[in-house]
Amino acid sequence: MKALIYHHLKDAILSRQLPPGKQLVENEISTMLQVSRTPIRSAINLLAEEGLVDIKPNKGAFVTNPTREEIVQAYDLRKRLEIMAASMAVRHLNANDFITMEECIQMEKEAIFSRNIKGYLQANQDFHMVYTKKCGNPFLIDFIEKLINQTAIYLILFDMVFDKESSARPYGYKEHWEIMEFFRERKLEKIISSLERHFDHAVESLQIQHEYKDLKGIFQ
Repeated sequence: MKALIYHHLKDAILSRQLPPGKQLVENEISTMLQVSRTPIRSAINLLAEEGLVDIKPNKGAFVTNPTREEIVQAYDLRKRLEIMAASMAVRHLNANDFITMEECIQMEKEAIFSRNIKGYLQANQDFHMVYTKKCGNPFLIDFIEKLINQTAIYLILFDMVFDKESSARPYGYKEHWEIMEFFRERKLEKIISSLERHFDHAVESLQIQHEYKDLKGIFQ
């Protein structure tokens, strides 16, 4: 039962049926499903470990709802760290790395146009990690990977490209192609400028308005 509740709630968050800040009331879910609160609490704890839910002492569990300032800070730090990694990696990328980057971009493009956000997030992470892993600093690699996972949650919750009613035009994969070409040409200044634009655009895209469901609609 824990797995069932976990997947229902996670899918609802990933598909944007539950809004950021929505409280996940254990009693309400328990009544709807006619189960004890123990598997519900366990499922919510799993979601909290993944960063999709915030558990606030004496208040309850809520779908994560970062402030715009928090989002900007996370992207700004990620931008600075990835530029550092790119500067260290630019001379170490080889032909196989560029093949992998091209494959990531193609998968990303296909995922965007099929509105496969999970596939998009994986391709996006894989692309950025190609050059990050070539920086030679394991601490920097670890920090960037954690920030990619954190900012992925912001994309899940707020990126307009994946809103069915949005007219937002996808551009990320095109920017990735530009970044890759500058890496191929070993043009560090252009890599840095392209990464700065890429992350600034990412923040600008996180302004979604959406129709949401209540908990009852999730478990029907």
